[in-house]
Amino acid sequence: MSELESIVGFSITAATAALAAGVLLSMFNRRSEATFSLILFGCFSLVFFSIRAYLKDFFPFTDKVESFMTLSALITMCGMIYRDKVSNKEFITLLLLALAAALTTFVFTDHIRYPTAYLRTIWYPMHVPFSFAAYAFWFLAGINAIFAIRALRGNSKGIQDRPLVTQLNRNGFIFFTLAMLFGGIWGYLAWGAYFMWDPKILWSVILWLYYGNLLHIDNLPRFRQWKIPLYTIGMVLIMITFVGTGFFTRSIHKF
Repeated sequence: MSELESIVGFSITAATAALAAGVLLSMFNRRSEATFSLILFGCFSLVFFSIRAYLKDFFPFTDKVESFMTLSALITMCGMIYRDKVSNKEFITLLLLALAAALTTFVFTDHIRYPTAYLRTIWYPMHVPFSFAAYAFWFLAGINAIFAIRALRGNSKGIQDRPLVTQLNRNGFIFFTLAMLFGGIWGYLAWGAYFMWDPKILWSVILWLYYGNLLHIDNLPRFRQWKIPLYTIGMVLIMITFVGTGFFTRSIHKF
């Protein structure tokens, strides 16, 4: 058991180092080498998740270390999917977010935490990755919006369409809607209610409504000029929902 736990510790360190190397190589436009480093990151992450799942006999999404590694992996995956549709600077910025999530795992004392009874349902491990996948899409949408600001200077007639931002939001909204549905079912099985006045749940609803409304902004000429600022603000709302409620409130979502 201790040997496997040491492998887990090594896999986190190796994955983070590979991700950092991918960031540096991307900065120097060494695309093929960066791709190899990011593949290594994925392989080490897979080792981490596999061993954690084996040790827990459950899906590895039940504590903060696993949560931040999951977020890091999904952000990186999102970046790889859209690598040819964004600039290198946008890609690097997204990877830096993934690296920040991976580095955050070292803040916590890592030891195996076995899931409690109310976590042992298929709806919980479906809820968490879908939520983080939505965050990844929305982070990239926000980054794409931030880098659009420079291009919009001097454009007094409004903003560009930025169809990629809308596409990323649509993907994120689909994943987050499914995550909320799965979370509601899990909440009913765990606590007997589909909805509770919990900070994490409230902010999740706010986030869902926020990005849901942004899906319609392209069809509202009077509000299209706010598209870029609103998608930028969305990144702040994600951080409040994911980090703020988990660390600075008495939410039941502490994992």
